[in-house]
Amino acid sequence: MLGALGGEGTDRMEALSDGLFAIVLTLLVLQFEVPDVPAAELPGAVADQETLLLTYLLSFLVVGLYWVIHHNLFQYIEGHDRLLLWLNLFFLLSISFLPYPTELVGLYGTRFAWTLYAANFVVVGLLLTALWSYAARAGHTVDAIDARTERLVAVRGLISPAVFGLSVAVAAVSLPAAFVTPVLIVPLQLLWVRYYRRGCDSRVDGDVAGGA
Repeated sequence: MLGALGGEGTDRMEALSDGLFAIVLTLLVLQFEVPDVPAAELPGAVADQETLLLTYLLSFLVVGLYWVIHHNLFQYIEGHDRLLLWLNLFFLLSISFLPYPTELVGLYGTRFAWTLYAANFVVVGLLLTALWSYAARAGHTVDAIDARTERLVAVRGLISPAVFGLSVAVAAVSLPAAFVTPVLIVPLQLLWVRYYRRGCDSRVDGDVAGGA
């Protein structure tokens, strides 16, 4: 019975993950409601949804980024066990919760709402990093993933939660600045890729750097 939850292949894990990502991306847009106002007041009513639109776009892009990362990591994960299944489920749990804080930030735009929103992304990043590190150390990855590759990819996985953690501190000073803080993820990711590829000798290393 215990062994039935371990073995080769990750197709079912990936199928479940892809399905949940699709649902979450759909739920994000369902927070919008068409304003029920006279036509003359429509421009102002739409403008009032500006924060909701910004958080929707940010959430969609970051969730999409995590889908790409998850997809690419599983190109190098070829086996599973009970703990890996649970780690993936907890990761999906954190992803599935995102529409709620996204709507809170969009509707209220307070520091508390942003803290909950950012904390959700911190948990998402930490869980995916834990999933990857466990898979590599438990021998569920392809042979080309050595200890150095595992560590460096794990470091990259910590960039996003670190930035969102920083945004909580920024929000205490300036909430508008907190909305912009996640933009730092892009240059930090690019810097990581440059550093990583500088020391890469194998083709697989280069692929992991480009995809994860």
